[in-house]
Amino acid sequence: MTASKNKARIPVQKRSIETREKILNAAWELFAEKGYFKTNTNELAERAGIATGSFYGYFNNKKEVGIELMRRFYKEASEKALSNFYIQIGNNVAENLDTGRKLVRFIIKSLKESHAINPMLHKETTALILLDEDVRKISKEEDKKIITFLITFLQQYKQLIRVDDIEAAAIMLFRISDEIIHRIMINKEEIEEERLLGELEDMICSYLFITVT
Repeated sequence: MTASKNKARIPVQKRSIETREKILNAAWELFAEKGYFKTNTNELAERAGIATGSFYGYFNNKKEVGIELMRRFYKEASEKALSNFYIQIGNNVAENLDTGRKLVRFIIKSLKESHAINPMLHKETTALILLDEDVRKISKEEDKKIITFLITFLQQYKQLIRVDDIEAAAIMLFRISDEIIHRIMINKEEIEEERLLGELEDMICSYLFITVT
Protein backbone atom coordinates (compact mmCIF):
# COMPACT_ATOMS: atom_id res chain seq x y z
CA MET A 1 0.00 0.00 0.00
CA THR A 2 1.33 3.45 -0.80
CA ALA A 3 1.27 6.18 1.81
CA SER A 4 -1.26 8.95 1.27
CA LYS A 5 -0.60 12.65 1.61
CA ASN A 6 -0.86 13.63 5.24
CA LYS A 7 -3.90 15.81 5.91
CA ALA A 8 -4.74 14.58 9.38
CA ARG A 9 -3.78 16.68 12.38
CA ILE A 10 -2.26 15.60 15.65
CA PRO A 11 -4.83 16.51 18.31
CA VAL A 12 -3.65 18.58 21.26
CA GLN A 13 -6.89 19.81 22.80
CA LYS A 14 -8.80 17.51 25.14
CA ARG A 15 -11.90 17.37 22.95
CA SER A 16 -9.89 16.46 19.85
CA ILE A 17 -7.95 13.80 21.72
CA GLU A 18 -11.23 12.32 22.96
CA THR A 19 -12.68 12.31 19.43
CA ARG A 20 -9.64 10.48 18.10
CA GLU A 21 -10.03 7.91 20.85
CA LYS A 22 -13.69 7.47 19.92
CA ILE A 23 -12.64 6.63 16.37
CA LEU A 24 -10.11 4.09 17.62
CA ASN A 25 -12.63 2.55 20.01
CA ALA A 26 -15.15 2.31 17.18
CA ALA A 27 -12.54 0.57 15.03
CA TRP A 28 -11.69 -1.84 17.86
CA GLU A 29 -15.34 -2.89 17.95
CA LEU A 30 -16.07 -2.91 14.22
CA PHE A 31 -12.91 -4.71 13.13
CA ALA A 32 -13.74 -7.42 15.67
CA GLU A 33 -17.42 -7.58 14.63
CA LYS A 34 -17.16 -7.28 10.84
CA GLY A 35 -13.47 -7.55 10.04
CA TYR A 36 -11.01 -4.94 8.83
CA PHE A 37 -11.73 -5.36 5.12
CA LYS A 38 -15.52 -5.25 5.53
CA THR A 39 -15.48 -2.02 7.52
CA ASN A 40 -15.37 1.38 5.80
CA THR A 41 -14.65 4.89 7.01
CA ASN A 42 -18.33 5.86 6.93
CA GLU A 43 -19.09 3.10 9.42
CA LEU A 44 -16.17 4.10 11.61
CA ALA A 45 -17.38 7.69 11.70
CA GLU A 46 -20.97 6.66 12.41
CA ARG A 47 -19.97 4.33 15.28
CA ALA A 48 -17.73 7.08 16.70
CA GLY A 49 -20.62 9.58 16.51
CA ILE A 50 -18.92 12.03 14.16
CA ALA A 51 -19.40 13.19 10.58
CA THR A 52 -17.51 11.30 7.90
CA GLY A 53 -15.73 14.50 6.91
CA SER A 54 -14.52 14.92 10.48
CA PHE A 55 -12.93 11.48 10.36
CA TYR A 56 -10.35 12.73 7.86
CA GLY A 57 -9.27 15.44 10.26
CA TYR A 58 -7.82 12.69 12.45
CA PHE A 59 -6.85 9.94 10.02
CA ASN A 60 -6.09 10.00 6.31
CA ASN A 61 -7.63 6.58 5.70
CA LYS A 62 -8.77 3.34 7.30
CA LYS A 63 -5.28 1.87 7.11
CA GLU A 64 -3.93 4.53 9.48
CA VAL A 65 -6.63 3.62 11.98
CA GLY A 66 -5.75 -0.04 11.55
CA ILE A 67 -2.03 0.60 12.04
CA GLU A 68 -2.62 2.57 15.24
CA LEU A 69 -4.94 -0.13 16.53
CA MET A 70 -2.51 -2.91 15.66
CA ARG A 71 0.26 -1.11 17.55
CA ARG A 72 -1.97 -0.84 20.60
CA PHE A 73 -3.17 -4.42 20.29
CA TYR A 74 0.30 -5.91 19.99
CA LYS A 75 1.63 -3.64 22.71
CA GLU A 76 -1.13 -4.70 25.09
CA ALA A 77 -0.76 -8.39 24.23
CA SER A 78 3.03 -8.44 24.62
CA GLU A 79 2.93 -6.35 27.79
CA LYS A 80 0.32 -8.69 29.26
CA ALA A 81 2.49 -11.72 28.60
CA LEU A 82 5.63 -10.03 29.90
CA SER A 83 3.92 -8.61 32.98
CA ASN A 84 2.67 -12.12 33.82
CA PHE A 85 6.24 -13.38 33.57
CA TYR A 86 7.61 -10.69 35.86
CA ILE A 87 4.76 -10.83 38.39
CA GLN A 88 4.98 -14.59 38.76
CA ILE A 89 8.75 -14.77 38.85
CA GLY A 90 9.32 -11.93 41.31
CA ASN A 91 12.04 -12.80 43.79
CA ASN A 92 10.93 -16.41 44.19
CA VAL A 93 12.06 -18.06 40.98
CA ALA A 94 13.40 -21.16 42.64
CA GLU A 95 10.27 -21.59 44.73
CA ASN A 96 7.64 -20.86 42.06
CA LEU A 97 9.30 -22.40 39.02
CA ASP A 98 11.41 -25.18 40.45
CA THR A 99 11.07 -27.60 37.56
CA GLY A 100 11.26 -27.41 33.78
CA ARG A 101 7.64 -28.50 33.38
CA LYS A 102 6.35 -25.72 35.63
CA LEU A 103 8.40 -23.25 33.66
CA VAL A 104 6.94 -24.35 30.31
CA ARG A 105 3.40 -24.53 31.69
CA PHE A 106 3.73 -21.00 33.00
CA ILE A 107 4.98 -19.64 29.66
CA ILE A 108 2.15 -21.33 27.74
CA LYS A 109 -0.43 -19.97 30.20
CA SER A 110 0.91 -16.41 29.85
CA LEU A 111 0.87 -16.56 26.05
CA LYS A 112 -2.66 -17.94 26.09
CA GLU A 113 -3.87 -15.06 28.26
CA SER A 114 -2.32 -12.53 25.88
CA HIS A 115 -4.25 -14.14 23.00
CA ALA A 116 -7.51 -13.68 24.89
CA ILE A 117 -7.41 -9.93 24.23
CA ASN A 118 -10.05 -9.41 21.51
CA PRO A 119 -9.55 -12.76 19.67
CA MET A 120 -11.40 -11.62 16.54
CA LEU A 121 -9.17 -8.58 16.17
CA HIS A 122 -6.21 -10.91 16.59
CA LYS A 123 -7.55 -12.94 13.68
CA GLU A 124 -7.80 -9.84 11.49
CA THR A 125 -4.30 -8.80 12.49
CA THR A 126 -2.94 -12.19 11.45
CA ALA A 127 -4.39 -11.72 7.98
CA LEU A 128 -2.99 -8.20 7.69
CA ILE A 129 0.50 -9.39 8.62
CA LEU A 130 0.55 -11.38 5.38
CA LEU A 131 -0.69 -8.47 3.28
CA ASP A 132 0.87 -5.33 4.68
CA GLU A 133 4.53 -4.61 5.38
CA ASP A 134 3.76 -1.96 8.02
CA VAL A 135 1.67 -4.37 10.07
CA ARG A 136 4.29 -7.08 9.60
CA LYS A 137 6.95 -4.73 10.98
CA ILE A 138 4.86 -3.97 14.08
CA SER A 139 4.32 -7.68 14.65
CA LYS A 140 8.04 -8.40 14.41
CA GLU A 141 8.89 -5.60 16.84
CA GLU A 142 6.46 -6.88 19.48
CA ASP A 143 7.38 -10.53 18.98
CA LYS A 144 11.03 -9.63 19.44
CA LYS A 145 10.28 -8.26 22.93
CA ILE A 146 8.85 -11.57 24.08
CA ILE A 147 11.59 -13.63 22.40
CA THR A 148 14.29 -11.46 23.97
CA PHE A 149 12.72 -12.00 27.37
CA LEU A 150 12.49 -15.75 26.82
CA ILE A 151 16.19 -15.88 25.93
CA THR A 152 17.05 -14.19 29.21
CA PHE A 153 14.53 -16.35 31.02
CA LEU A 154 15.92 -19.64 29.68
CA GLN A 155 19.51 -18.61 30.35
CA GLN A 156 18.65 -18.64 34.05
CA TYR A 157 17.87 -22.36 33.72
CA LYS A 158 20.93 -23.52 31.81
CA GLN A 159 21.46 -26.29 34.32
CA LEU A 160 18.07 -27.79 33.32
CA ILE A 161 18.31 -27.29 29.55
CA ARG A 162 19.72 -29.87 27.15
CA VAL A 163 20.00 -27.60 24.08
CA ASP A 164 23.06 -25.46 23.43
CA ASP A 165 21.49 -22.74 21.28
CA ILE A 166 19.34 -20.80 23.75
CA GLU A 167 18.33 -18.16 21.20
CA ALA A 168 17.02 -20.74 18.74
CA ALA A 169 15.28 -22.58 21.58
CA ALA A 170 13.54 -19.37 22.72
CA ILE A 171 12.34 -18.66 19.18
CA MET A 172 11.03 -22.21 18.79
CA LEU A 173 9.33 -22.08 22.18
CA PHE A 174 7.55 -18.86 21.27
CA ARG A 175 6.66 -19.69 17.66
CA ILE A 176 5.35 -23.19 18.33
CA SER A 177 3.40 -22.14 21.40
CA ASP A 178 2.01 -19.06 19.66
CA GLU A 179 0.84 -21.08 16.66
CA ILE A 180 -0.91 -23.76 18.71
CA ILE A 181 -2.53 -21.22 21.02
CA HIS A 182 -3.63 -19.16 18.02
CA ARG A 183 -5.35 -22.20 16.54
CA ILE A 184 -7.07 -22.94 19.83
CA MET A 185 -8.27 -19.37 20.43
CA ILE A 186 -8.98 -18.28 16.86
CA ASN A 187 -9.48 -21.33 14.64
CA LYS A 188 -11.22 -23.42 17.29
CA GLU A 189 -9.54 -26.77 16.77
CA GLU A 190 -11.90 -29.75 16.99
CA ILE A 191 -10.27 -31.54 19.93
CA GLU A 192 -10.24 -30.26 23.50
CA GLU A 193 -7.97 -27.39 24.43
CA GLU A 194 -6.51 -29.28 27.40
CA ARG A 195 -5.39 -32.16 25.16
CA LEU A 196 -3.57 -29.88 22.73
CA LEU A 197 -1.92 -27.84 25.46
CA GLY A 198 -0.92 -30.99 27.29
CA GLU A 199 0.79 -32.40 24.21
CA LEU A 200 2.41 -29.01 23.52
CA GLU A 201 3.78 -28.97 27.05
CA ASP A 202 5.14 -32.53 26.75
CA MET A 203 6.76 -31.80 23.39
CA ILE A 204 8.53 -28.66 24.57
CA CYS A 205 9.68 -30.29 27.81
CA SER A 206 11.14 -33.29 25.96
CA TYR A 207 12.96 -30.96 23.59
CA LEU A 208 14.29 -28.50 26.16
CA PHE A 209 15.13 -30.31 29.36
CA ILE A 210 17.56 -32.92 30.50
CA THR A 211 15.09 -34.32 33.03
CA VAL A 212 11.35 -33.64 32.89
CA THR A 213 9.57 -33.64 36.26
